[in-house]
This record gives sequence, C-alpha cells and structure tokens, in this order.
Amino acid sequence: MNPVARIAVWLFVFAFGALAAAAQEGEEREGGIIGTGIVGTVTEIGSIYVNGQHIMFDPDLVVSDSLDVVTAGDLRPGHTVAVIAQPEDEIWRATYIRQVLPLVGPVDEIEGQHMTILGTEIRAAGRIESVSVGDWIAVSGLWHDDDVRATKLSAVPEDKRQAQISGTFLGRDNQGRVVIGNTAVFGMDLLHLAPGDVVRATGVVAPGGIQALRFETGLFTQPVRIMQVEGYLSVPLPDGLYTILGSGLVAYTRRPGMISTSQKVVQCGAGGALGEVPGEALQDSETRQAAEKLNCGFRD
Repeated sequence: MNPVARIAVWLFVFAFGALAAAAQEGEEREGGIIGTGIVGTVTEIGSIYVNGQHIMFDPDLVVSDSLDVVTAGDLRPGHTVAVIAQPEDEIWRATYIRQVLPLVGPVDEIEGQHMTILGTEIRAAGRIESVSVGDWIAVSGLWHDDDVRATKLSAVPEDKRQAQISGTFLGRDNQGRVVIGNTAVFGMDLLHLAPGDVVRATGVVAPGGIQALRFETGLFTQPVRIMQVEGYLSVPLPDGLYTILGSGLVAYTRRPGMISTSQKVVQCGAGGALGEVPGEALQDSETRQAAEKLNCGFRD
C-alpha cells in the first residue's frame, strides 16, 4: 500500500456535486456531494491546508492531461492543477487531478523576465534562464489581463509537442479573430462561445496563435454546483461583464472603474454567476456544509 501524500494547492477552489450517471434527466439528486474541485497552484508537497481545507492524495494517482508529470507524486511547487476531492472526516481526499496549462508551445521571443508563446506574453517571477527561442515550454500560472503570470516553466517532451491554450474567451479582436489573451484561435466553429467561457484548445502552431484540432469549454467534464475562485479579475466589457480569469464565473457592474485587476481575489459563485451562492444551489445539507466550509457566502 503506497503511503498517503498531501498537497498544498491554493488559488481556485470549486465545490460541486453531479448527478449519478444512471439518474433520469430532471430527477432530484439523492445523497450528498460527489466531489469538491480544487484548481490552483501547488505550493508544497506534504501536510498542507488549502483555504483551511486539508487535502490528501495517493501519490500514485494518475494526473490527466499531463505533459511533464505522470502521477500526483510527481507534482512540484508551481504546477497548476484541477483536483476533484471528497470530504473525509476533517480533511479532503483527492480522487482526480488534471494538469492545467494556460499555454504550451514554442518560444518566439525572450527578454529578461518576459517571453512570448503563441503570441501571448509570459511574465516569470525572475529572469528566464536555460530557455532558448524555439524551445517548447509548458506554462503553469495565472492569466492577468492578456498575459500569463507564470508559476512554473517546464520543457515539453518531443513526443508531446502539441500547441495548447487554456483561458477565458472575452471576444474577438479588431480582425474578427477569436482570441484568448493575445493568442488567436483558428480552425473550429467557435460561434457558440459566450464572453466569460473557459476555453481549452489543442492543435498546431499557426501565425499569431493556434490552429485548433480539439476544443472544449469549462474546467471540468461534469456539472459544477458551487465554486470558490482565487484569481485576477478581468477588465469589464462595455456591457459591464467581468470575470475571474480562468474561472467561467461572470458578473456585471455599472461602475467599471471600481473593478481592480491588479490584485488576486477570492470569490464564490454558482451556475456560472460570480457572487453569493443562491439557495437553490444548496440542495442538501452536505452541499451547504461544503459552502460554509469553503467560506462561500450564500442566500436562502
């Protein structure tokens, strides 16, 4: 039996429940929360707390969509991950981990702490070293405005060199192109996208962006009930819509000048809406308990 490892992850915390696979559409869900999603940056390996939540996992748990790790035991500080966990007494136990990478591709330019991949600027915490133009890099980090604040840069194995972007769609550029950050996404019918949607596209390098061969929206493949998110707010659009970048949660403001995009924030939401969790999202005592445990404000 492998020893249990525990991981520190913070930035985005999502609590959600899903309907059982055999349930009929519209049928009331029985039982409690199936899982709680945690998306953020690994800060250390060992006994840790995430927003006050103690999270443990089996180090042999496979990491999905990974490029430079295979199992949870391979994760290192700076990796950004999406975790599904279940409550276990006073702690949480991870049952699923997905690697989240804002950008994967070849380096176009490097200067000091900055470099460009697929048309989007990456800002590292320190001077970028041991990386050259043309190297393929997987970027862990957070979107901030149209850039990515990198938390870890990893070399991409030659057999996994497929361009990738994961981030928030906020509209088209002045050329009518779908853009995420400053990366143009070509090659797929993206007309159904709405501002604030989280997009993940995989494909090949194209001038100024990526030619998408595969495309999906959302952070998880199962329904999300309630979410608590830490990240950077976007600049409000002309209609007042803004989001926490990378979350899929949106809100509206009549005072765009009051929205600060410079500091990370922690906020909750449900049903794609940023803000207090409505009572209808708290369908059972376990979901309500999770909302309280995650410090999510809610209204009955």
